[in-house]
Amino acid sequence: MAATFQSTVYLYSGAGIPGEQYDDSPWRALPYTINSTSAAYNIIGSTFCTITAGASVRNAGICQAGSAGTFGVAGLLVAPKDYALFGSGGQPLNPTLTVPNQTLIQCATMGRFYVYLPATAAIGDWVIFDNTTGAIETIAPNAALPVGKSWAQGIVSVLLMEAAGLGVIDLNPGVGLPT
Repeated sequence: MAATFQSTVYLYSGAGIPGEQYDDSPWRALPYTINSTSAAYNIIGSTFCTITAGASVRNAGICQAGSAGTFGVAGLLVAPKDYALFGSGGQPLNPTLTVPNQTLIQCATMGRFYVYLPATAAIGDWVIFDNTTGAIETIAPNAALPVGKSWAQGIVSVLLMEAAGLGVIDLNPGVGLPT
């Protein structure tokens, strides 16, 4: 089979992928072992909660997607280039952002990260997550928290989102967020 040359040059390349740092601002993350009820929810750029108690939560805790954990938010699953991913369906060349259960991951509680936002979002909108899947979305400041959602302690920053796509959020900015 003969190799072919590139025939298309794209003018706009992607700025990042979900879970990557946006800039070199300070960030904080802790290690966890992921163990979700469904490994399909282990998507980089989603929110995870701790499911172990005691001092081990900060040292070698276990987390899962969504808020089924009763010991608080572990954070946003970040650092996508740190995990050995085997591709969707076990095919090494099929790209995926899904991490298998029992993987040691990093969950960020502070920093500025790229994420996938499923709808339009304005700078300053609050970040929330789905209690079952951990998928993040946004609501307007001071809006009521929808049923089945929890606060992710973050705001949309840097980019105005006119449609679904790659956005930037600040985790734990400390200004005007619900507690």
